[in-house]
Amino acid sequence: LSEEEIQRRLGRWQAPAPRYTSGALAKYARLVSSAARGAVCLADDPPQAG
Repeated sequence: LSEEEIQRRLGRWQAPAPRYTSGALAKYARLVSSAARGAVCLADDPPQAG
């Protein structure tokens, strides 16, 4: 693909809506990064100081 075509496609791309909005799979989808980034589990809610 040409660079112009790649940029055109990236400009039109929209992230798909989440398949799961509640429950364990929704939490997993929200908290775990992609496999390309190591599939690391991120903190749900960081602890509040005070």
